[in-house]
Amino acid sequence: SLAEFERELIRERVNAGLLAARNKGKVGGRPKALSDDQIKIARAMKPSHSLAKIASHLGVAKSTVHRVLQNGM
Repeated sequence: SLAEFERELIRERVNAGLLAARNKGKVGGRPKALSDDQIKIARAMKPSHSLAKIASHLGVAKSTVHRVLQNGM
């Protein structure tokens, strides 16, 4: 039961820290690989260029370009 109590304290501290960071304007998680402008460029290039060419131009992997074009991110 002592371990459960300690775990609950840790959870409360972590959640408080995350909330404080959000209030300061910090965003967690991994940054997006492509900006909105880069996504527009990729969509404009799609009809006449291959995924490899688009990926090379934007400096990302082909799978990233494919995912963005498929999902409409």
